[in-house]
Amino acid sequence: MYEKILIVSLFIIALVVLVQRYRNRDFYQHLFELEDTFEDEHDFSSLSKNVLQRLIKETNSVSGTIYWLDELQNELKLKALNGIAPEIISLITHFLRQPDKILTKLSSSRQILVLNNFVKNSNEDEYLTKLAETYRSLMLIPLSLGEEKLIGVIVLFKTHGDFTKRTIQTFNAFAPRLAVRLDNVRLYQLIRETAQENAKLYVNISKLYHQATIDLLTGLYNRGFLMQRIKAEIKKASRFKLPLSLIFLDIDHFKKVNDQHGHPVGDQLLTEFGDLLKKSVRDYDLACRFGGEEFVLLLPGANLINAFELAERLREKVENHPFSNALKITASFGVSALPELPNHQLDEKNMNIYIENLIAKADSALYQAKEAGRNRVVSTMSENS
Repeated sequence: MYEKILIVSLFIIALVVLVQRYRNRDFYQHLFELEDTFEDEHDFSSLSKNVLQRLIKETNSVSGTIYWLDELQNELKLKALNGIAPEIISLITHFLRQPDKILTKLSSSRQILVLNNFVKNSNEDEYLTKLAETYRSLMLIPLSLGEEKLIGVIVLFKTHGDFTKRTIQTFNAFAPRLAVRLDNVRLYQLIRETAQENAKLYVNISKLYHQATIDLLTGLYNRGFLMQRIKAEIKKASRFKLPLSLIFLDIDHFKKVNDQHGHPVGDQLLTEFGDLLKKSVRDYDLACRFGGEEFVLLLPGANLINAFELAERLREKVENHPFSNALKITASFGVSALPELPNHQLDEKNMNIYIENLIAKADSALYQAKEAGRNRVVSTMSENS
């Protein structure tokens, strides 16, 4: 007799264990399927909408919302909604934002809060009273990361029936995973948007720098950049005892080109002339448009003889170059070079004197070339005072 009772008892226990294992397997399989639904979504707004739609379907709810914490204002902000009228949204928002009520409970317990058939208790809260005119039950799913504060809330509504214990159990287990997924996608999107904004900022800064340093017509560096670069090259020449030369050049009779052919032809000539200069100097030389039809070449490491030889080659190249509109032009060149620099550190005053003299001597040599009949090169050594 006792043996039969024992066998039956063991059979019942085994059956209960099997049923429980099956239920557990089914429960975790369900969680996996829920998580897998949102695995490939990387846009926070789209993910929020898809999550809300799926949870509404899972719970046979009629509508729902997702609120997310605005960290700057420390306030829940509406992120997604489904099936809710605007006037109802206002009620839900006020209901959630009541101080020391709903959010306090959710933050402390981190458990789902369900108000089934809440019309019975709605008199305790003015917003619940108004919501009870449309809905029968609501479920609030807290979204939090570990022990940290609440980062969001999902609210689901039913007009008929209640939220079951099985549903509550499922979403109590699913909510922490969902919070991590939502927050990861939010951070990913924030990083991506920040990177895009930084890229745009970099492009804008690059454009501004380009506009500030480049002559837009010829593509050569402008006068402002030349003045910065001369200072750096003089410091280098002083430190390493290197030569430094400068060529001042001017297109001969450029005004006649504008007067006879018009300014568009003159602009085209300046552009082609700039291209010719860029192709005729070394990578570490600096070709600049000084202003109008005047140009400057800064030549690190080149002494007066080297610079003169380059200027002469350029003079011949300009004279023989086939410019657009069958124009034949010449150019005049003034060349100067730095004298031997002192060993002591150059102060700002001395630096400015060297810069002014280097440019002034080349300009003076250019003037002499023009006075001597144009289409020629004149050179001179810059002085230190």
